[in-house]
Amino acid sequence: MPINFNSKLLHCLLLLLSCGVVTRGLAQASGNREPGNQEPTVESIFAESPFDKWAAQGNHQEVPWQVQTSADRLSFHQRLIATIQVQVPGPELLKRSHDEHITLLVEVRNGQGVSSRNFGVLDLSDLKPEMKRSDVEFSWQAFAVPGQYELSVALWDKTSGEHNFLRRLFHVDAYRNDPLPEMWRGLDAFEFWGTKRDGPDYMFHSDIAGRPNLTLATRQPIEMEVLLDMTPSAEVFRGSYGYYNHYLGAALPTFKLLNQINLKNGSRRAAALDLVQRHIVFEQDDGKELDWATLRKTLSPGSGPGTVSVKNLQNKQQSPVYLREEIVRRLKAGSEHAAKPGEKPLHVFILLGSPMDFYAFPKLPEIETGDEKDCVIYYLQFEFTQREGITGAIGNVEKMLKPLKIRNFEVRSADDVRRELAKILEEVGKL
Repeated sequence: MPINFNSKLLHCLLLLLSCGVVTRGLAQASGNREPGNQEPTVESIFAESPFDKWAAQGNHQEVPWQVQTSADRLSFHQRLIATIQVQVPGPELLKRSHDEHITLLVEVRNGQGVSSRNFGVLDLSDLKPEMKRSDVEFSWQAFAVPGQYELSVALWDKTSGEHNFLRRLFHVDAYRNDPLPEMWRGLDAFEFWGTKRDGPDYMFHSDIAGRPNLTLATRQPIEMEVLLDMTPSAEVFRGSYGYYNHYLGAALPTFKLLNQINLKNGSRRAAALDLVQRHIVFEQDDGKELDWATLRKTLSPGSGPGTVSVKNLQNKQQSPVYLREEIVRRLKAGSEHAAKPGEKPLHVFILLGSPMDFYAFPKLPEIETGDEKDCVIYYLQFEFTQREGITGAIGNVEKMLKPLKIRNFEVRSADDVRRELAKILEEVGKL
């Protein structure tokens, strides 16, 4: 069973070294806090500790520990993930089990002297005797831009007065062969994540305020529609929340990112669709950043693949035709609201979906709206499993949307998304 040690902005892993099992756990920083006392904050924790004094004195160690850093992975939010880890032997913590708690403080300072701070508090009263064969690993994660940082980490046992302090350089390498080199310009250098490590808020990262620099300037007016397939198909996802969450973990951040594109000559709308139930789950027409509070409500436990109706499980002829109908409806609505007489906007659809192999594709006539030539569709299909025989049914999707122009991209990683996004922005910018 996972065991979590967590305090304000702290994630802690308990590494059971004796048997090679990794478990997670959470311990509230409030520990023995009396009712009415406020939760600690970064400001209050740093104000209470002699952190600046330790920094002036230099590196110091009284408690065995190891500090490790890494920043070599791109997230689906198209941000580099930086990780700071502090590992302390379990026996060292057990020796201090009567000292109430251990406080850890972290400061990361960029080349311009701007610092980001974080902390964690471990309640020592919760430690079990079995920890004498264990190590405890505290970790913080953040989104970081490439560059060299000065990292300062402190460990403090306030009761005994013992402390550790370490200062060293922390380098975040540039993203190799970056197709979007200006994307991170203007972002905060280091943005620590919140405490959540699962669920919709973690997928979406509503705790991060930074907005990427994505600008699209075109000669022709653009009407952009970003459509997310949120169908909890029992066939596609095998009735598994794990598969469905794996898909959403990639699709939701990409949906958020696409709705942060700054269109210089056009408008943008967003919608999430359920193709089986044939309805719009979420819609936003104002061109602003996504309304996460509203979108989040559509991700309740009752809307997942494990709760699909018996009727849908038995229906082997589920069809994605509703996607075609929505595209046609939006095309017609767009032509009715053209910005200027004689100046038709280019309708750009960006579809985010999962493989459609398990759908039935009925034979349909070609789409006729009169605006087929003023429309282009980019289809990002997220491949979330290695199931044998899954091809994505791209050919059937193309036939269903014929004669509309469609560009297909199969994506399996955050790196794939970055490359395909760069292609989309470049191509649309030239249209």
